[in-house]
Amino acid sequence: MTLDAIRFLPPTAGDGTFWRILAAAVGDPTIEKMAQVRATYRDEPGRGLIEATIGGVQVAAGGFRQDQEGVEITHIAVAPGHHNSGYGRALIGAICRAHPGLPIHAETHPGATGFYLRLGFAVQALPPKAGWEPRFRCLQIADVGPAPL
Repeated sequence: MTLDAIRFLPPTAGDGTFWRILAAAVGDPTIEKMAQVRATYRDEPGRGLIEATIGGVQVAAGGFRQDQEGVEITHIAVAPGHHNSGYGRALIGAICRAHPGLPIHAETHPGATGFYLRLGFAVQALPPKAGWEPRFRCLQIADVGPAPL
């Protein structure tokens, strides 16, 4: 299916469906943890949200923040039934195009490194953190490509 819209949302936006989709990108997404994630987007400067829709229905959700290093992709998730459709790529591509000239980076888990490599990011292992699964830093080094609109 083809996306009909990719929209940037203010950090105070996002309905229940948006946050249910985004929860897939949050480690241990308990009610308390999701309330903390929402508060972080709402309260911290430089935060933003992005969604992709088909027929007005949200199929992908993401979050980012502008920081001292450029723009960090903090969460990207695609609704069940829509995986491997290019919608995550579309969100990241829109974030990249909205911030020309700024480095785009993310920190992720081992299962998402292939996704970032396919999008033209360099992936580097980060030093281990006690009690955490391995983490990787991803840095955009090539154009993500067009969104499937």
